[in-house]
Amino acid sequence: MDFAIDTLDLKGPQIGFNGGIIYEGTGNNRRVMQKKPIGFHVAKSLVESVCKKFPDISLSFYDENHWYAEGIDNGIELESAITGQTPTIVNFHNLLQGNLDVYKIMIVIFDEETMQSLIQYLNNKGEETVVIQRSGKNHLEITNSQAIKANGIKYVLATEHIDVESIYAFGDGHNDIPTFELVGHPVAMDNAVADLKRHTEFITGNNDDGGVGEFIKKLV
Repeated sequence: MDFAIDTLDLKGPQIGFNGGIIYEGTGNNRRVMQKKPIGFHVAKSLVESVCKKFPDISLSFYDENHWYAEGIDNGIELESAITGQTPTIVNFHNLLQGNLDVYKIMIVIFDEETMQSLIQYLNNKGEETVVIQRSGKNHLEITNSQAIKANGIKYVLATEHIDVESIYAFGDGHNDIPTFELVGHPVAMDNAVADLKRHTEFITGNNDDGGVGEFIKKLV
């Protein structure tokens, strides 16, 4: 997120990893205000068990400053194209011998049957300290159960003394539904999943055609 924050010269609090971390500033000047990582042993168990059970899927995860993957596959290439970031290539087993704060486990799957099998597998594990959310057709994200976007927004609203009715929120995936239920004016992207569009007040252009900017120009 740093490139956008610096380009726009944003000074207020930022919400990362679906609410897993709230901070101000970028790079070496970043000041963390709140963090909710996945418990290390839970993260380790999930990464290892999913990789063993579903060896052909694309799994990667994040700490505060790094994106970790074991290799470059179609899912990693897709995420790199979206974010412009390059993962740190590591051996998960070796990395997870030491303690680190894992904020998000990200899985990219292009086959819906495999996606549903993985979701069922994860739900059957009954791990109550994490939340499993789809963030689009191909993305599945695992975060701390308290790390949802709506909770991050509640924190910012309280600390910045902002009225929820004055808030516009943009989204495109299932993990944006709690946010849309919270804010005064939810705005779905044109390419958003159908479930999200049922919770929206406005629909703007898609992600690839500057839909957010298009709506803001109309608003102001």
